[in-house]
Amino acid sequence: MTLTLGFTDPLATELSTSGGKGASLAKSAQNLPVPGGFIVTADAYAQFVHPLQDRIGELMDTEHPAEAIGDLIRSTPVPDTWLAEFEAAAKAAELSGQAVAVRSSGTMEDLPGAAFAGQHDTYLGVRGTEAIAEAVRDCYASLWNPHAFRYRQQLGVAQLDAKMAVVVQLMVAVGAEESAGVAFSVDPVRGNTDEVLINAAFGLGETVVGGEEPVDEFRIARADGTQVAAEIADKPKALVMGEPAEARNVSDGDHDDHGGHDSARTTVVHLGEDQRMRPALTAGQARTVSELSVLAEDHFGFPQDIEWAFSGDDLFLLQSRPITRVAPRWTRDESAERFPTPVTPLTWDLVEAGFHYSLNHSFDLMGLPPFDDKWFVMRDFYIYGNQTAVDLYAGRLPTKMLSSVETITESLPEIASQFGWVQELPVRWMRDLDTYLMGIGKLSHEPLEDKSLAQVWDHVIAISDLGTEYFRPNIAISLTQQTLYGALSHMLEMALDKETAQVVFERLLASTETKTSQVNAELWELSRTVRSNPELVSTLRSHTGKAGMAVLDDFPAFFDEFATFLAKHGHRELDFDAYHPTWIEVPHIVLDQVRLLADRATNASADSDLERKVLQAETERAVINAAPEKLRYLVQEVIRLARVYTALDDLEHYQTTRLTLPMRRALRELGQRLVDQGVLTDPMDVYFINYDPLDAAIRAADTADRAGASAGASADADDGQHSPSCADDGQCSPAEALAGLSAIAEKNKAGYQEAVARTPEWEHGRAPEVGDDTDGDFFKGTAGSPGEVTGEVFVVHSPEDFSSFPDGAILVARTTNPAWTALFYQASGVITESGGALSHGAVTARELGLPAVMAVRDATSRLTSGQTVSVNGSNGTVTPS
Repeated sequence: MTLTLGFTDPLATELSTSGGKGASLAKSAQNLPVPGGFIVTADAYAQFVHPLQDRIGELMDTEHPAEAIGDLIRSTPVPDTWLAEFEAAAKAAELSGQAVAVRSSGTMEDLPGAAFAGQHDTYLGVRGTEAIAEAVRDCYASLWNPHAFRYRQQLGVAQLDAKMAVVVQLMVAVGAEESAGVAFSVDPVRGNTDEVLINAAFGLGETVVGGEEPVDEFRIARADGTQVAAEIADKPKALVMGEPAEARNVSDGDHDDHGGHDSARTTVVHLGEDQRMRPALTAGQARTVSELSVLAEDHFGFPQDIEWAFSGDDLFLLQSRPITRVAPRWTRDESAERFPTPVTPLTWDLVEAGFHYSLNHSFDLMGLPPFDDKWFVMRDFYIYGNQTAVDLYAGRLPTKMLSSVETITESLPEIASQFGWVQELPVRWMRDLDTYLMGIGKLSHEPLEDKSLAQVWDHVIAISDLGTEYFRPNIAISLTQQTLYGALSHMLEMALDKETAQVVFERLLASTETKTSQVNAELWELSRTVRSNPELVSTLRSHTGKAGMAVLDDFPAFFDEFATFLAKHGHRELDFDAYHPTWIEVPHIVLDQVRLLADRATNASADSDLERKVLQAETERAVINAAPEKLRYLVQEVIRLARVYTALDDLEHYQTTRLTLPMRRALRELGQRLVDQGVLTDPMDVYFINYDPLDAAIRAADTADRAGASAGASADADDGQHSPSCADDGQCSPAEALAGLSAIAEKNKAGYQEAVARTPEWEHGRAPEVGDDTDGDFFKGTAGSPGEVTGEVFVVHSPEDFSSFPDGAILVARTTNPAWTALFYQASGVITESGGALSHGAVTARELGLPAVMAVRDATSRLTSGQTVSVNGSNGTVTPS
């Protein structure tokens, strides 16, 4: 087995072989100015420690295992056979006789949720084969540094699964008058994605990376390389290469030695007064470093955090890793469509972890690095998105491979290799759907009456866990749909002007069958049954809302048909939050939709469906025939997959909402138990208790109950203000353990109700500025569906407003979902506060030929029912009259 790989060896780019640092350097070396070197593979580490495994296992059970295992490895000689291979690898990389850096490169670096920077050791200025071998061994020992050991424990990672590769790289000779440091291709501190952030100091960059010495900071505009700002520090020291030990000369006390077991490897130089406050980079050098960071971003396809160094006039890239944490800017841009209304604390706590789990799984599928922070958070009961993170990950379509017909042709093998999973995901998703549906069936029918409070809570968690696992690939479905749309649009714009390309794009996707369209067709058929019975029509017109359900017994044939529809689709939601009922729990809202549809003589959507199918087929044939022969399969496959993912994105949402009914059943039971305990007055108020205190209280109550605590102890409790330690020490009665939940529910419910009554800030913590989304006399939004209409608006705040919607009004809402579809048949136009061209509102409006403008901020508060406006769905404007 070979112990080493050159940077240019294709195998060196694998994380499992070269570790995080090594794999990144090997990828960088393909096109960027990386100093030469080689990788000592992770398999070499496994070979080195293999004879020590039994002893390592014994030491794992000692009081200080990390220190003991590190000492064991450091005391183990490097095999003589390794020296020859290291010498050959050094010669091949032109490192013979040169000072090198020997850097640890763990195989768990850059994994989702992990940040091993600084956990393992690096040795600088190492010279000679034997010294390299010793430094490699010491890097192995650093895998067992106590802080690294504890960090793996925190992550829940098996200690013996960790492996260590080592990077041996030419040490760039940076003098005390030269500079090195780090650069970020976007500014992660301020969350500014159009600036490069550079930290620099004189001498070797380890003073910057270590964060222990003052450094200069430069902010450079990505667009033109101009300096936006600079903060120059007083830099008293510089770390430089030391002389070889036999020629070392330290005479005046101005140098401090540093660098591991060979003290002559690096030296600290004290800088003169004239240099300390001088910028470590000239304006030209700062621009060059900025350009290198952007080149690294382009190479890796994602913003990068790089280490760099100047030696003479040459700039070198020493390391590059993705930026996975940025300063957040919390806005409603990304969240308003998904979460238009306030969300109860328990619902959010149950779904948040699953969402982020799915997000990073999706990024992994798409070849993007994990995001190590929050994408969504709850602020004042509204959900906000991390807009900086959205900007960071947005637009990562591999357009380089689609830049020209020639490039696409050359990239076909790479496209097939990198994106084969796009073809496989729908098949895997459908295969796994049965497991999820069977789980839903089991949990929906599991008796709850005889379960203890803790067992009911475990049942809630089981439903949440089922949803988390089911939802794992679902964000990838939505992101892939957007990516396919972008790829198809990009290819069309290569051959057509932008406006024509958009028309062709819409025709290619004009007749995609979705689950929502199937449900809408069934609603339409129900409305035909109503329309065919004048007595039923008259009765429903005079009995709207809940009163309508009370009269259905007089129409048994329709009642049975309506009940069958609800049995199939009654899990459909009115709101994301499980706090709100589904169709089957509020059938009068569905019945009102049927009544509204019954007033329509014809279905414009159905009447034009055949025309759309014909136009779609003709357009596809024309596009494929016009494509170069070698690319016809790719073009046809992108069109097919765009349609597949359109339908799949809708279907996964339809199936996701099946979780709501068993979750509401279980939480209603849990809430009733808390009512019985005197904790709550309404079972549904359980939604206002955060997960952590609820879980802790239920576990404490269960412990107390099983310990035989007196059931009457709660009668002797004080005024209900119990110490939090009551639930911690397990000495309370069950009632005492639960008592603190009352105040949490009461406080959160009051805050939630206040949130319902107000319009949220669009950017959290920032008051809106006049003109944020206005231009003179009109509001600016996003074009959703072409056409123009002038008329009176009707603001719909919730499904309870459906029955009052006047025929021909312009619909105004925060967002819409399939429960709102009937209103579109009554409306003459659509305005929403959120969403874009792929939103439910935009898609439905296009199907029905209604002008629609999306993403008009605060439309429901800025417009009032009865107000006249003009909607231009082609350019995305709303003009009040």
